[in-house]
Amino acid sequence: MVENINSKEAFDLLQKDEHAILIDVRTKKEQLAVGVPDLHKIGKETYIIEWKNSILPGSRKRFLNDFNENLGLSNEGKYIFICRSGIRSNFAALTVEESFDSGNYSGRCFNVEDGFEGHEQSLGYPQKPTGWKNLGLPWK
Repeated sequence: MVENINSKEAFDLLQKDEHAILIDVRTKKEQLAVGVPDLHKIGKETYIIEWKNSILPGSRKRFLNDFNENLGLSNEGKYIFICRSGIRSNFAALTVEESFDSGNYSGRCFNVEDGFEGHEQSLGYPQKPTGWKNLGLPWK
C-alpha cells in the first residue's frame, strides 16, 4: 500500500535511508519554471520520470517502462514520488506498487502528499507552509 508522507518526512527518509530514491514525475516544463528538489548535499540525485496523461491508453505501461529503464526494482528500494501537489505522484506510486505484485519484491512506495509546491490554504491564521519548496527544503 502506498504510504502518504509530507515533504519533510520524505527528505528525512532520503537522508536516513541509503535505499530511498526520489522520483519527480512533473513535466520538464514545470521543473524549469519552478525548480526541482536538490539532493546533491546528501549524495543523491532526483530522478526525473514524467507521469504523462493517465487517461491515454498505455500511459501507465509507458511510465513503468521508463521507471524500469531508469531505476529498475530493488528488493530494498524505497521509492518516493513527488509532483506539484501529490496527485500525479500518487498515480505513479500506485502504478509501480502494482508492478510489485507481479514479482517477489519487497520495495515500498511513498507519495509526497503536499508535493513540491504545496497546497493552497484557506485564509485564516496561523498559516502553515506546505510543500517541498515552501518548507525550505533544498531545491534548485
